This record gives sequence, structure tokens and C-alpha cells, in this order.
Amino acid sequence: MNLYDIKDPSFLRDLSIKELKELAEDIRKFLIENVSKTGGHLSSNLGVVELTIAMHYVFNDTEDELLFDVGHQSYVHKILTGRAKDFDKLRQYGGMSGYIKKSESKYDIWESGHSSTSISAASGLNVSDNKKRQIVLIGDSSISNGVAFEGLNYLGQTKGDNSPIIILNDNKMGISKSVGALSKSLLRLRTTKFYRGFKGFLTKILPGFIVRFFHRVKRSLKGLIQKDNIFEDLGFDYYGPYYGHDIKTLIRLFKRIKNNKGPVLIQLITTKGKGYKFAEEDKEGFHGVKPFDIQTGLPIDKNEGMVSYSQAVADFLCEKRKNNEFFVVTPAMKAGEKLNKFSELYPESFIDVGIAEEHATLMCAGMALHNKRSILLIYSTFSQRSYDMFLNDIARQDLPVIIGIDRAGLVAFDGETHQGLYDVSMFLSMPNVVVLMPKDQQELVSLFNLAFEINHPVVIRYPKIDEEKKDIDYSALATLSWDYLNFGNDIAVIGYGSDIKRISKIVDDNKLDITVVNAKSIKPMDTNVLNELFNKFNKIIVFEQVVANGTLYHNILEYKEKNNFNSRVLNHSFKTSDIIPNGSLSDLYNKYDLSNEEIKEFLIKSISK
Repeated sequence: MNLYDIKDPSFLRDLSIKELKELAEDIRKFLIENVSKTGGHLSSNLGVVELTIAMHYVFNDTEDELLFDVGHQSYVHKILTGRAKDFDKLRQYGGMSGYIKKSESKYDIWESGHSSTSISAASGLNVSDNKKRQIVLIGDSSISNGVAFEGLNYLGQTKGDNSPIIILNDNKMGISKSVGALSKSLLRLRTTKFYRGFKGFLTKILPGFIVRFFHRVKRSLKGLIQKDNIFEDLGFDYYGPYYGHDIKTLIRLFKRIKNNKGPVLIQLITTKGKGYKFAEEDKEGFHGVKPFDIQTGLPIDKNEGMVSYSQAVADFLCEKRKNNEFFVVTPAMKAGEKLNKFSELYPESFIDVGIAEEHATLMCAGMALHNKRSILLIYSTFSQRSYDMFLNDIARQDLPVIIGIDRAGLVAFDGETHQGLYDVSMFLSMPNVVVLMPKDQQELVSLFNLAFEINHPVVIRYPKIDEEKKDIDYSALATLSWDYLNFGNDIAVIGYGSDIKRISKIVDDNKLDITVVNAKSIKPMDTNVLNELFNKFNKIIVFEQVVANGTLYHNILEYKEKNNFNSRVLNHSFKTSDIIPNGSLSDLYNKYDLSNEEIKEFLIKSISK
């Protein structure tokens, strides 16, 4: 079938089961071919092909609202709603989002870049207007997050013909393998392949009223037939587990549960990466991929001789753990944080809590109370979910937890919901917290060593970029003082992170008479260097790859006013109104005047004004 001819999902109801199966294979082939060129979330979408087709076959936009938790599993939905033509620019600048995007289609109901929010959103949609029924697809371990259970707890008490339907895509995976007691509980619910196959067989051959009768009998006798399951205890009419790749069975199931009264949850067992050998074998590696060779599964750009900051942190922790005891805690980010080797070498020191950022933060606070050092590694965009725990349970109590904030600053391709521009404002608002950011990976290691010497909460930010691999001195120890990278007489530039290193090179290459200062300690500020700069320069520019609210710039301004300095202090950062689109890092640099050429022009103009 020509997927480019699809305008809306209504065509599905004219297809036979055989044709629907052929459509599923066409979609899988299309996804592999297109994502191999653009990059994107591949394995999660290959696992939901049949169930997304069945959802759109049975439910429709005049009666139902389809919500996709973690919008990265919505590629099949995008194809079925007429967007196959846009996949050549998936996640590219000016192109289609890799997540649900309301402005793209009337079929995109809930924008979900972060996990576990869809059930609560469905509750709000249902309460405010229950003429339509909400159909929620939640998967990739999002059900394990506390927010999802808050939503389930509320929905379990609802009644009526249009109570939401929750479809649990159970693929045993998030980015990494599912962990925790709930995962084990779901494993028990999955029971055996024979049991699932037998249930699917009965669903296919028996009339609907008989299947519904047996379903009611099972519920009434569940204490004899099956252990209690958490979903029924929460008040849901539970169906499952069923095989999630059989279109015929899925359609029959969805038609039956569509007529149920009250809240329904159906558990479907799927294979993440289904249909592509390399994705099935390496589910973590193909969760989010760069462009790759279809025949080999290997990245086209292997970045040989380059290493990511995430990898640099993981390598340091492996080295540091040889002679120091500490825990590494991460919320479902083992693969993203490159912690596979650490977890193998030191399994007793590695804790993956699953998609539970708040729990991870509180757990580290508890460890600190028993004088146990912990390193919490978390993406900047996900750290926002733990603001209250960082503030009240770590910062307020002044507990010595080291917090690695990965993906700080601009993040390529993931768009609006995954930018690391807000954490500086968040952490600078808290007491007792030391906030650091290195200019390169050697300084990154030295700052981590310093963090082990500080008896306060320490936040170390680092970007999602690669750097040329160099020999690292793992014993190097940084100080909190700021460093002069260039000496000049016209203006001074203060900044941190890889940007200040770029600025230093631009100043050198263009022989600009500018002083450049690496403010690797964002908090506390180096007041000795600040005093020197205020006494020498009439103009100081603070360069930050963050949203300009409550940042280093504002703290420098406050210091200036308190000490009656007369210098002008300007900033180069992002507005709070900036919503960052998809795009490569170079695209985003160009859009926000951060390319080398634009920085050079900005500096030259700043000198002349």
C-alpha cells in the first residue's frame, strides 16, 4: 500500500484482516527505511504497529480521543493520520516533531514529551466533557511512574459509559529493561505463552457474549483462578494479558471493551523492536537512534575518536569506584547515561529505580542521612519533575548528594519538551546548592572529584555533545575559582560550559581584545574575579545557554548593585518565551545566534557600542 495516499484513518475499516496485516508490514518497512535516514525512536514504534492500527480501526475521532503517553511511540499514529509525507524531515529543523504535536493534526490530542502524564490528562478531558471516550496508550514502562498511578487511582472510581480505556503496551522495557516490584507483578500477570495463546484462541473462535460471560466468571472467581491484580484492585475492569501483534484478536477485543461501562484496562504483550532483527536484539540501542545502515544496524556516523560527556562521566565513575564507595542512582537512564559497564562491574553500587525521578531524588537524600555518598544521574529535562524533592529534601537539609545533570543546554532533534535550559534557574533558587559546569571533559572529571570533597549538594551540568577523545587525568581536582581564558582590554565575557571554550577560540582566532572568563562555578560566584572585572571594564557580557530568569547573569547584576559598581552588565541567553523546535545543533545555533560566526559578530558589535 502507498502510505503517502493515507489522509485519515477511516480507510482502515474498508480493509480485510489480510490487508491490515499487509499494511502493518508496509508500515514497519517504512519506519525502518525512514528512521534509518533521520534518526528517531525506532524500537518503541515497531512494537506498537498492530495495536495502533487496531485502535484507529475500532475507535474514531467523532466518538473517541486517542492519547499517546510518551509521544515517541506515536509514529504509526502519524502515518495513519496522513503524515507519511513528513517523515523525511522527522525531528529536523522545520520538520515534523518526534512527539505528539497539536498543531500538526486534529488527531493529536495530548502533547506528551515526558512519560506517565496521559492518564491524568484523560481524567481531565473526561471530567470536562464526557461526550467522548478517552483511549490511552501507555507503554515503555511509563505505567510504573507515580504520576500514572495517581491517575489510575482517580479513574478507578469513575462510572459511566464513557469512562476512559487504558491500553497497557507491556514490552518489559523503558529505554532500558523494566525494573522493580511492579515489573515483577506485570510478569506474573503475563503468565505463560500457552495461557496467552489459549486466551487469544478463545477470543477468536467464541462469540462475544460467551467471552464476556467467561470474563465475568473469571472476575468473580479470581481468588481461585488468579491472584489479585493491582488494576482490578484499583477498580478497573481488567482484560489480559493478550498478544499485542495479532490484529484480528486486537480488533475483536477493542470492539468488546468499547461497549464496557466504567474504566477498563487491557494489557497487551508486545515485542519492542518487532520486525527488525537488530532492534529486537538491542532494544536499548534502538530506542532512540542516530541515522544507521539498515543492513548492519550500525550508525552511519560512528563518531570515531569522539566521546560523549555521558560516556566521560560513566568512565570516571568506573575509575573512581575502584578506591571509593558510593552509589550511582538513575531513573531508567542506564543506557542513556552509558552505565552498563558500571552496573556490571559494581552491581551492588548501581540502582536503577525505573521511571521515578522523584523517588530517585528522595532515595539519595535517605542515603546521605546515613552518610552514604550517592551520585544521581538524570537528564536536565527530567530533573524538573523532582523540583520539590531537590528543594525540600536535599537542599533544605544541606545533604551532600552529587547530582549529574545530563543534556544541559540545547538538545538536538528532541524539540520542545527535552531542552536543558531551565535547571540553572531551578537550582540557583535553592539554598546550600553548589552548581558547576565544565568547559571540557577534563574539567568535568576534575569537578566531579571536587564534588566528592564538598559537604553540600553539588550539581554538575554537562551537555549532549561529543568531544575529541583525549587522555583524561582521573585524579585531577578542580577549585571553585574562575579561570581567565583570554586577557583583553575592550570588554569582558563571562560564561561556562563548552560555549565559553568556543568563545575563547573565537577571540583568539580573530585577535579580539577581549577578556574571557570561565565561570565553571555558577554558584558560588568567584567574587575576587568579579571585583577585578568590575574595576577594569565598563561592559561585561554574561553568556549562558539557559533561559534568562534567575541565572548567573542576575546574580552578577545583584552583586554589582550591592557593591555600587558602574559597569554595564548584559546577557546573551534565551527568552522565557522561546520554545525550542526540532533541529540539529547547528540549526539551533543558527536560529538563536549561537553559531561561531554569529558569536564573532555579536562580540565585535559589543566592542563598538
